[in-house]
Amino acid sequence: MPNKVIRAFYDKTDNRKPYSKGDTYSHSDEGRIAFLIEKGFLTEKSKQPPKEDKSEYPKHVGGGYYELPNGDKVKGKKEAEKAMGDE
Repeated sequence: MPNKVIRAFYDKTDNRKPYSKGDTYSHSDEGRIAFLIEKGFLTEKSKQPPKEDKSEYPKHVGGGYYELPNGDKVKGKKEAEKAMGDE
């Protein structure tokens, strides 16, 4: 899985290919990835998926429909808020 570049560098293992801030970088050697993270060139990947913030719900998905935290879709904001209150 690719890491995000947070500081520009030239990759010595790939014919000095330049990487800029914001690019993604991947390599088959985990040691190389760990080295670049340690030196501050790449972001460290989180092992856990990001947690969903319950305050973002109900999410408007278009056409008058709202998505609930459990993945259900309900038509109408009032109905969505009512359904969230029941959970």
